[in-house]
Amino acid sequence: MESESSRVKILTNSTYLMLRLGFQARQRGYRYLREAVLISCQNHEMLESVTKLLYPELAHRFDTTDKQVERAIRNSIETAWSRGNKDAMEIVFGSIYCGTDERPTNTEVIEALVRNVMIY
Repeated sequence: MESESSRVKILTNSTYLMLRLGFQARQRGYRYLREAVLISCQNHEMLESVTKLLYPELAHRFDTTDKQVERAIRNSIETAWSRGNKDAMEIVFGSIYCGTDERPTNTEVIEALVRNVMIY
């Protein structure tokens, strides 16, 4: 069981990182994504099957459907990718996606955020 201080640290680090990347805190997908990072940091097995494990868990926590969770996260990523901090994106995602119109998948974003949140 994760301690409360660990939970706060994960949420603080993920909030800082996501805002730095250009995610919009007013979007539902932002809240889902931040909670997805928290859940995944606490239980790495969730990353093995995002659509079967993580989205249903988020849907349960936010009283919505897993399809709405997936769509809201995708929309939040699209917004951040088109309007966000390109330099920070390159640091977090590497040069694979930078300089192209292609954006990472929801799972790739969650994995990258978890990886970077765990560093701090």
